[in-house]
Amino acid sequence: RRVGFAGVLLHQRSGGMAAVAPSNGDQEACQSQIQRQHSRSGGMSAHYLESMLQTQRAFMEIYGDTLEQFITLAAGMVPMPEETESTDKTDVTGALWNQVLYSIAELFSLYRTVVLRSPEDLPVFETANGTLASRSGKSRLQRNRLEYTAAAFSLRALRSVQVLIEMRALSVGGMKHALRVCLRVEVVKLFLKLAMRSKMLFAFYIDEDALEDVEPPKAAKPSPFGPSPAARSPPAVPGATESFVGSRSGKTLPALPPPGAPARIHSHDTTPSSWRIALGEFIFHSRPLVHLVMLMRRGRKSWAAWFTALLLDQVSLMILAPACQPRSKTRAASLEFAELKRRRSAMLYALLRSPVFEKFFREPLKVFDRRLLSRIPIINMFRFVDLYLELQQFHFTSSAS
Repeated sequence: RRVGFAGVLLHQRSGGMAAVAPSNGDQEACQSQIQRQHSRSGGMSAHYLESMLQTQRAFMEIYGDTLEQFITLAAGMVPMPEETESTDKTDVTGALWNQVLYSIAELFSLYRTVVLRSPEDLPVFETANGTLASRSGKSRLQRNRLEYTAAAFSLRALRSVQVLIEMRALSVGGMKHALRVCLRVEVVKLFLKLAMRSKMLFAFYIDEDALEDVEPPKAAKPSPFGPSPAARSPPAVPGATESFVGSRSGKTLPALPPPGAPARIHSHDTTPSSWRIALGEFIFHSRPLVHLVMLMRRGRKSWAAWFTALLLDQVSLMILAPACQPRSKTRAASLEFAELKRRRSAMLYALLRSPVFEKFFREPLKVFDRRLLSRIPIINMFRFVDLYLELQQFHFTSSAS
């Protein structure tokens, strides 16, 4: 008689008990039953998770923009203290609550992006040969997407609170201590960027801001009645998902992607790796670290630190731009050119750094606010100029990293 989960068979023979080992068929049946139970529980968990995500997507689709705008406007309406002649830069109480609200708004925007973005939109490499036929290929793709999402979320969350971290360090230990803390934060951000870069097929780092500029996350509103008949029906054009071969020329045109599906990123579409790409990337990512080290040694008013940071950005872009040669009219080309555009735009932050800002822009900005903005109804309620003048002293306000 068979008893217990171990499958031990006990037979009574001539008044005694003898233990008989289970057969191979019993072991396989037991293992298959356990696998079915695990797959059933995993399927139910995935169903519940997908239901929760659908609910959050629907909520963010309807109310996300309104909530984000409300938080941003609330940050501008927090009262600021009157400007004094004191040069003590450790007093950060005036901009603290404004920055807290801005950080909350940025975190909320980040949460919206994660919820609304489809996993298929992530620019991660799929498999070595670009196929997903095997189960190992699919599991690797899911792992790459998960690791990329974790690194991207951590990087953007750290960017959202980095000014608050600098504020805390400045109030506790002064300017030099705050710069040392900023250097540590920049090192952590660099490691997160390297983690994201390792999951991409690109030869250089593509930031999330460039990805959102080209492909804004947008989720379709879920219907309570399930997918529409158009979504369940086959393509309107027969053979639209198949390659087309010309009858006379013999040329083959690639198949059209399914509606709403992002194009895959292939290795032959991206810019090939080269020493120019590696050198430009090294200079670009080392700029925040070099700038902070020079600020620690020479102070925030150092012109040498300002020129060095601007020069490193310009040199890295001059090296990288000519070497960027992706395949035209591909998703990889759009993302790479968007990243170059982002880096060019980020160079304008040099005008907001000390000592250039204090010498050329601080007083004209105060005059513009006093003579124009402060006299316009409703707009004078949002003291954006006073807020920025209070935040300009911090490194992360204009670091562009």
